[in-house]
Amino acid sequence: MPNRRYHIHIICADNDQLLVLDTLAIFFQARAFLTYDVSSKLPKASLYGRQCIDACNYVFMVIGDSYGTVQKNGVSQMHLSYLSAKAKLKPLIILVKNNYQETSASRQLQELIRLVTKQDNQIYYYDTEDDIESLLVQAYYNILASHKITGGWIRANDELIKFSNQTVAERLTELSPQNKSVEKEITTDEAFVVDHISKSIVLTETFEIQYSAQAYEGGNLRDMTRVMKLSWQQVLTALIKIPSTFSSYGLQNTINRLIAPKAEIDIKKDRPNVHAVSRCQISQTDMDNLQRQLVSANWIQLVTYGTRVSQELWKLTFYAKNLLHDQISTTSKQD
Repeated sequence: MPNRRYHIHIICADNDQLLVLDTLAIFFQARAFLTYDVSSKLPKASLYGRQCIDACNYVFMVIGDSYGTVQKNGVSQMHLSYLSAKAKLKPLIILVKNNYQETSASRQLQELIRLVTKQDNQIYYYDTEDDIESLLVQAYYNILASHKITGGWIRANDELIKFSNQTVAERLTELSPQNKSVEKEITTDEAFVVDHISKSIVLTETFEIQYSAQAYEGGNLRDMTRVMKLSWQQVLTALIKIPSTFSSYGLQNTINRLIAPKAEIDIKKDRPNVHAVSRCQISQTDMDNLQRQLVSANWIQLVTYGTRVSQELWKLTFYAKNLLHDQISTTSKQD
């Protein structure tokens, strides 16, 4: 999902957990636009926090060693922002440092943590700053899967332009695992970015996607946009053929290859004088939605990650492989 960015507001105490906040900035550099709570010493801090929460798509909250500066109303900006996010029903992820039970933690901080743990929140605990990046991988893809939104910015970037100009052979060469430098590997348990199936997928069901293509007609090149129906079984059959690990670009390339033959048939049926069709590409919005659904249904899981989206590698889950195997076995018995 390289060219869709969301607005994420970070709720935090002033001058606390600075390395954690830096890690969030690096992790979300290619994924989202970030705003942060500002110092309570500024007269418009509360107003700024409310406005950012009103405008944002998701909220991340970092609870560390400090409750934050207490204002005249007796609470900190972090506390106020949390209440505002809950009142606005914003999708919320909370990162809590594990040492909050120590005697050094203030009474107000302990009360705030008791409040957030009692309420319906997605909470991730960490011991040190080194734990944050692996937690963010799980938290971010969980919240994308469980809280689908239509907002966010779509913008072109150099990687996407480069990708669209490459030949299939060049893309496959670049996407091969041996040509990727992966910064860190995680265990099988850590690789699951969702720990349950939030919405099951029926293989025989169909869905619509929009795609673009270039058609050659009478010596002229035409850019065309069409809608196509795909079944989930077609998607799963295509995924089975991907190498053991693949990038988001590799996933998109697989879907493009899946739709290309049908796109050529549909376009030539509509325009008989077209003699060639090329560069069939699923729309980026539909690709983003498709990938989120694959994660949510536990069909694909993250196996390696880095600080950039291009360094993430995915693989098909055992659940998805068994799903197709069971479907084929059932069909064979019926025949």
